Amino acid sequence: MMQELEHLLRECNIEFDAQDHRIMCFPHIINICVKHVLTAFSGINLADLADTFVGTFADNGDVNIDEYLEALSNDPIALGCQTVKAIRASGLWRDEFTHIIRSCNSSGLFKFQGKVIQIPEYQLLWDIATQWDSVYFMINRLRAMRVVCFFL
Repeated sequence: MMQELEHLLRECNIEFDAQDHRIMCFPHIINICVKHVLTAFSGINLADLADTFVGTFADNGDVNIDEYLEALSNDPIALGCQTVKAIRASGLWRDEFTHIIRSCNSSGLFKFQGKVIQIPEYQLLWDIATQWDSVYFMINRLRAMRVVCFFL
């Protein structure tokens, strides 16, 4: 495959040696970048962040900067990972999680903004170190299941 790339590039007058060059796997590079961003996000200095976002949130009356900074100080990504780990720690916990969903759905106990809602019988998703988008899917599933987590 690399020889074919070398041939195609040389046709375009681009020097490339298939023996001495490697092309990194794009998803692997994205995974490394995402992990660096998440690590930096988890270790931010909240005083610096407050100074940065004061101008951003000043025009938006919907955002309380103190609540936002407090939420960040709790490291929401790590908290989400711990929640998923605790619920998925055993088959009994997973079964209980599903039981809570079923019983609260049938009883109409799940409410969001005053309305009764039905929660799909999903399981929570792990953050998998080798899959760069697993944090995204874990957070989205946690958001979808957040009503259930309040019952635990």
